[in-house]
Amino acid sequence: MTDPVSHRQLLAHEPFAVLSRVPALGNLILGIRAGGALLEGLGAIDTVSLEDGFAVLKAPARETRFKLAAIAGIVTDQMVMASVMPFLELLDAEGNTIAKLTVLDGLERFDAALAGLERTPIEAAPPAARPGPGDEAADGPLKAAEAAGKPVTLQAVRPGARHRWTGTLTSVSHSHGFLNAMQPDMHLHVRAGAIARWREEPAGEFNALDAEGRPIGLTMQA
Repeated sequence: MTDPVSHRQLLAHEPFAVLSRVPALGNLILGIRAGGALLEGLGAIDTVSLEDGFAVLKAPARETRFKLAAIAGIVTDQMVMASVMPFLELLDAEGNTIAKLTVLDGLERFDAALAGLERTPIEAAPPAARPGPGDEAADGPLKAAEAAGKPVTLQAVRPGARHRWTGTLTSVSHSHGFLNAMQPDMHLHVRAGAIARWREEPAGEFNALDAEGRPIGLTMQA
């Protein structure tokens, strides 16, 4: 069996120098996983600023904060769907993914935005492990918010990153083993078994808990 061809490259620059170029990438999907939940923001990033050791990426209804000290490396890579989709992957010191930014405007724009940044070829990433089946993720607060028709804030938090979106939920459903909330500028995908229940906190916040009662890092503020 032959090894897969690697398009993976390590960017030899400090994290903010790379992240400051994100607006030039154009339309993208910025995804952060919190436990078994993936919260994605869709569309271009308008601004990137430096605030007290954090890179803050902003777009309408969305904000993402990355702790720069937690980012041990940033790599470029690509996947082939109907077309080549290049992406940036932010890694921590253990090689875990902090966030993934998948560019939707093509490889040419991706390369132009990163022009002048030195890249070192590295081995292809191993295939991601596929979790086993589980019970449907609890959806109570999400369905209630959809029915109410009022804005909410979804937030995914993991070591090194905090990602939030504010808007009105209009499409919450279960499909192919996932709980999904789909909006033009946001996708939430929660795998089966990831959320056993939601705990209501003060001031209208709901905290997603796993089967052991531990927060997974996903919250909804009603």
